[in-house]
Amino acid sequence: MKQKTVLLSFVFVLLGLMALVSPANAQECTTQYGGEVVCPPTDLTINKQVAHPVVMPTPTKGGVVPTPGAVVYYENLGTGSSFVAGEEVLYRLVVKNTGSVTFTTVTVKDVLPPYLIFEAGPGTYDAATRTLTVVLENVAPGESRTIDFVAKVVSATQFPVNQNVFCVTNYAEARGGNRFDSDTA
Repeated sequence: MKQKTVLLSFVFVLLGLMALVSPANAQECTTQYGGEVVCPPTDLTINKQVAHPVVMPTPTKGGVVPTPGAVVYYENLGTGSSFVAGEEVLYRLVVKNTGSVTFTTVTVKDVLPPYLIFEAGPGTYDAATRTLTVVLENVAPGESRTIDFVAKVVSATQFPVNQNVFCVTNYAEARGGNRFDSDTA
């Protein structure tokens, strides 16, 4: 009888430990640009994307410009994708509440890298810190909010002498309550 009690106690302790370990293992981890592995929080996430550079169509005979195809956003652009001086860069931030509680305020910040300047979008832009800040209110459980904005590559005269190719990483973060997540593109 004593062995049966010890065995049952052991089983219950083991099941309790498995219950504690299971949620940590359920978290999805991803590889970010540059190889860094990040495990985002499971209740507030931000996904940073950049639109593929598109060559605008040339005007037709009547001077009418054909409508370009739909904009396609990517996590990260490959080595064959590049922007040129003066070209616009379209960014998209997707903030999602996957938890069960409404975030009354979520502060989203995007820090532009060197050689990009803010052109247009929601929120406020601080040129000194190169930071766009957007405040989202009352983000309900299961809700996603999308923030689109436009940056522009500086003119070639602002590049360092003898350098016209750059690989830049753009950083964004979302903070709501005591939750935080970040992403790069």
